[in-house]
Amino acid sequence: MVQAPAPSMRAASSNSRGMVFSADYLRNVTTHTLLGIDTNQEGDVKHFNPTVASAAINATNTAFGGCPAGVAGVDCAIANGATLDDYAANGLGSPFDFGGSCLNPQSAGGAGGPCAFGGINQGLGQTFFLFPIGRAVYNALQMKLSQNVANPVKGVKAVNFQIAYSLSSYKNSGGAAVTGTAADSDQDFVIQAVDNNQPNRFFGPSLLDRRHQISFGGYVNVPFGFTLSIASHFYSPLSSSLIVPAVGGLGEIFKTDFTGDGFTQDPLPGTKLGDFDRNINASQINGFLNKYNGSVANQPTPAGQALVAAGLMTVAQLQALGGVAPTFVADPSTQCGGPGQPVNCLPFAPPDQVDFPWLRAMDLKLAWKHTFKERLSVEPSIGFYNVGNFSNFNLPPNTMTGLLQGGGAINGTGKAAQDTFRVGNGTGVYSLGAPRELEFGLRLTF
Repeated sequence: MVQAPAPSMRAASSNSRGMVFSADYLRNVTTHTLLGIDTNQEGDVKHFNPTVASAAINATNTAFGGCPAGVAGVDCAIANGATLDDYAANGLGSPFDFGGSCLNPQSAGGAGGPCAFGGINQGLGQTFFLFPIGRAVYNALQMKLSQNVANPVKGVKAVNFQIAYSLSSYKNSGGAAVTGTAADSDQDFVIQAVDNNQPNRFFGPSLLDRRHQISFGGYVNVPFGFTLSIASHFYSPLSSSLIVPAVGGLGEIFKTDFTGDGFTQDPLPGTKLGDFDRNINASQINGFLNKYNGSVANQPTPAGQALVAAGLMTVAQLQALGGVAPTFVADPSTQCGGPGQPVNCLPFAPPDQVDFPWLRAMDLKLAWKHTFKERLSVEPSIGFYNVGNFSNFNLPPNTMTGLLQGGGAINGTGKAAQDTFRVGNGTGVYSLGAPRELEFGLRLTF
């Protein structure tokens, strides 16, 4: 890890006795975190084998009514009911379709031969190794104002008050969208690179980033041995990536691998990690999905483009087979798969799609302390956690997913549905953001 020293500015105010104001600029650069890379490069278009692809296409054509070989026979096979699954099962796709190597894909109904996008070694499939190539950058302006006053008014012995504010940006390489939640951005754990060829390609806001963090608190020593204290935290929303999820079936590299590296479920083209609730909010997401529909949806990905360039299939044939990028529609159940409709569909966000909310918490405690003969101190107390009973939502690990799959995602969670992500009582021990709780305490010091 490389941590760059940050300039800092600290100043003490002379306007009020006991008041101190400090401001610091921090920059922390972390390098060489571990990212998983598929060294066999399965599904990568660099290793496209047109001879194997042609054999897979011809075998499928023959299996559907003895259709002729080549691109002319694909239309015949489609008319007889062939799908992308059938072509991929005969080796048109990658080892990912079979959960292993491409030399024995009979488990998916295939002929047991190699794959057209088999990677460096057809017999290995995905081969992950860890490389120290991850990167994270944290920049922040942190400010704090504290005040200590003795005997400010009659009967009050002491007052302490602090308020802190942080304006920050935390960006990192992120990880593959296994869950589409904040866990995919936690580089303390080993995560898979989003792009095998350019691991830092989608470098952007971490899914654990909060741009604004405001905290304040303090205590007052009031008459008769009572102490009243308060602690509050208000944090701005988390972020999320916009990830195009798998739409099902074999040949996923033809649907959601937009970079041609063999890794599927890529970020939505035109976005980087952490773009939701940073550059794109809930009210803008459908506009951005419409823009995607106009340029990327229902068109071949790099794997499909390789077939078209080799003269093995046409764009129209890939569209009929569903070997193209998915399209966002209002209702996939009625607008998908029919005549003249796209085969692969995902839903638009509902009109009342929610953003990630602020975290709000305010705790209050009242305690009384009495000492007996300087040997025994008794301090009963009562605490109110989240005294305002603020409703909090989407705290890790229970957050909306960035996989654009509809329900439970950043394109499928309306105001009523967000209750799924409300912070609950947990195990009975108070946690940040939980509903209001009352705690009685007793401390004995001797």
